[in-house]
Amino acid sequence: MKDFSRKIARHFPFRTAKKFLPLLVLPAAFLLPSCSENTDYFDYVSELRSNILTGQYNNLSLRVYATEKENPYAADGYCREATPRAEIWLTAPTGIESYDISFTWNGEEYGGDMSFDNVKTEYYYSCTLDLSEASELAFTVRWEDGSAEISAATVRTEETLAPREALGLVCTAESEKFSSMTDRNGFAGEIYMRLIYEDAPYYYIGIIDRDGGILALLVDSTDGKILARREM
Repeated sequence: MKDFSRKIARHFPFRTAKKFLPLLVLPAAFLLPSCSENTDYFDYVSELRSNILTGQYNNLSLRVYATEKENPYAADGYCREATPRAEIWLTAPTGIESYDISFTWNGEEYGGDMSFDNVKTEYYYSCTLDLSEASELAFTVRWEDGSAEISAATVRTEETLAPREALGLVCTAESEKFSSMTDRNGFAGEIYMRLIYEDAPYYYIGIIDRDGGILALLVDSTDGKILARREM
């Protein structure tokens, strides 16, 4: 678990010396994501990454994230309205002046120049678009001296739980935590939920209270079991 935690830690934005602790969680019966009969906790998801597509061609590697993020984006325990976005990351040889990406979804064309991220040393493009249901997409990447066609496929499988299902199982397993943050006014916090991929798909779920506390969970995407947790 220590090696796995170190391997997976790069997917988490929180800087802390604490490690994920392995958990043994008894299987929970499926429930809708509500520990209180009057509260739908999925309404408090302020960041959702529901799909990842990956593709590769020679020395080009592509990752596509289907996300919804609140605006303004802040881990403060308050859930705001979220809008869908497609976030595309390209790993490619640096030194080339620029890359351009294009693709078609539902008969509409998208694309443009990709920005360079100096920290990740990757190229980046995003647009307002919902790709949560995309299973495969064809991309064209162009640069000054050439171009490439890259097909990207989802990392989800038939066994991958939908986000609502996964959150429902986590809510059952962490019922004490959810109940402690819920009163007659609803849930006093927000939830970050990201599909991540490291040899297989997993869910990261972050439960954020209004005092800045975070319960971070690593969840099996096929049965909803909590594999590891840490509190910050």
